[in-house]
Amino acid sequence: MTDLRLPHWAPALYESLHRSPELGFQEHRTAGILADALSKEGFAVTRGIGGTGLVAVLDRGPGPVVAARAELDALPLQERTEAAFASEVEGVMHACGHDLHLAALAGAAAQLAARPELPGGRIALVLQPAEEMGSGAARMVEDGLVEAIPRPDVLLSQHVSAMAPVGVLASTPGTALAAADTLTVTAHAPGGHTGSPDSGPDLVLFAANLIQRLHTVVGRDVPPFEQAVVSVPALVAPSAPGLRAPSVSVRVNIRTFAERVREPILDRVDSVVRAEAAAAGLAFGEDVQLTHDSRVPRVENTPRVRDRLAMLHESRLPVRHLTVPPALASDDVSVLAQAFGSPAVYWFVGSGEPGGRLGPVGPACHTDAYLPHRATLAVATAAMREALLAGLAGDLGTD
Repeated sequence: MTDLRLPHWAPALYESLHRSPELGFQEHRTAGILADALSKEGFAVTRGIGGTGLVAVLDRGPGPVVAARAELDALPLQERTEAAFASEVEGVMHACGHDLHLAALAGAAAQLAARPELPGGRIALVLQPAEEMGSGAARMVEDGLVEAIPRPDVLLSQHVSAMAPVGVLASTPGTALAAADTLTVTAHAPGGHTGSPDSGPDLVLFAANLIQRLHTVVGRDVPPFEQAVVSVPALVAPSAPGLRAPSVSVRVNIRTFAERVREPILDRVDSVVRAEAAAAGLAFGEDVQLTHDSRVPRVENTPRVRDRLAMLHESRLPVRHLTVPPALASDDVSVLAQAFGSPAVYWFVGSGEPGGRLGPVGPACHTDAYLPHRATLAVATAAMREALLAGLAGDLGTD
């Protein structure tokens, strides 16, 4: 059985990335650090794909092409983990483990590059900007990613999870993560003084009524045996004391597994926005606009590849690789899988206390106190290393 040893520099790389997080499409320092680290390991690096994205390729001659994706960006949160290597950037932190994903991928790649007996083939690493914005993968594809590297025989990706303890990997055959749609409702009106509430539409009241109604869409417009989420993660209505806001912006996020559910929800959201606009005395299309900002397809694991990888992980590493239900989270690695037309597998790496239970624990990902357990980096590095090696050796059954 393979051990969980790390390259000696991997923990320092992880801590350096955690200290200096960057938001989506601003990851210049992060991309530079990874480009330098991978170049030193013999990878040919191409920077600037999709803005701050990069690809790194290790060519060992004829054989399979194995690709792996990791994310460059952080989140707009003020860290409160009190870690010795906590973020030094005001209002920005790696609260979703992307820093650990990068360090694990670089560490795994370095360990394989150092093996003289490595099977022939090519390892292609895709380091993607702006995953949290849902648009980084699409930007890389639009900027020629598919032409920059050979079509992969398999696309690999992993993500830390507070839903499992260290030493546990988890994945789903078939649909693994939901599709995500992000929409924005904007409204404009003359504004006015709060002492004259009858002098024009109140945009904050419009937004409040709209938000309440949107949060009933799943409960009243989606069949109870289907799964979906409609949520409003942001409301912006700049104003001053005593003044009605002259503009308001409401962000809407929709998560679905099936197109038969997604399309009716989108139609219903459109109808609700139109109805609430009319009720508020606002003209849809003039005073009120509804824009569809982004769509991220659902993540689909190729069952035979996922099953084979789970078995290999358990046989080669001191870990368990469990089968779990699909999650209503989303990840735009699905855009890359569709663009390449390749078999793919996406798995989770437990980041909770060793020996802990499965299920939600705190602090969770995307919160200002989230920090993976220190042993997670070693497990994630080993899991990615063995997946890359299995792909090169033709052990994942991708033919």
